[in-house]
Amino acid sequence: MSVVAGVRSRSIPGPVRTAVLALGAQSALALAYLLATDAGLAAPSMLAVPFIWLTAAAVAVRHAERPAVGRASRWLGRGVGILYALALAWLIGVVGPAMGGAGVDLVFLPPGWGPVVRFSGAGVAFTLVPYRAVGVLALAYLVSLAARNVLEEGLSAGVGGIVALGSCAGCALPLLGSLAGALGGAGVGLSVGGGTYLLGTAAYVLAAWLLAARPLRRYTTR
Repeated sequence: MSVVAGVRSRSIPGPVRTAVLALGAQSALALAYLLATDAGLAAPSMLAVPFIWLTAAAVAVRHAERPAVGRASRWLGRGVGILYALALAWLIGVVGPAMGGAGVDLVFLPPGWGPVVRFSGAGVAFTLVPYRAVGVLALAYLVSLAARNVLEEGLSAGVGGIVALGSCAGCALPLLGSLAGALGGAGVGLSVGGGTYLLGTAAYVLAAWLLAARPLRRYTTR
């Protein structure tokens, strides 16, 4: 009986197990968030967006190929990842110039979309949407891993990463300007921006997969 159970458990792919665990954790956190705040629910398709981003991020980071490289390449890869995170955060509006006075506030949007933390300080402002913040950090980490391949094996090893960066530009561009509508009127903004958010979500999943698996590398490093 134990042998059969062991065979069955091993037959479940690791990424699937990670996805199930990530979805379970998100569901528990979402329920606790709804019980603790007066946040409402969005349309099912929009409510799914943060779950997809966060699950894709968890699977990609957990199962990404981690090339064994020297210390110098590790630090250079980290530097590339940090620069990428800052650039992407600026592009999608996480970080930007302050437009008003200093202050901090919370906006209780639906789970995953909120709680949004908005801060405005000395010339700099940031708006932290939970799933986007995690998504940016995950992609930055994956970019740092892909950069290690480039540093150790040459530019040809980064072809898959270049394609992924193009895809990630696709995941960012549909989000430009759409967050303002969501913050201005939570339910209305999320509904009107649904098409662009779903397009950005598909591009994000593609970018995460390309950066984690780097499937083109096997054809460019022979």
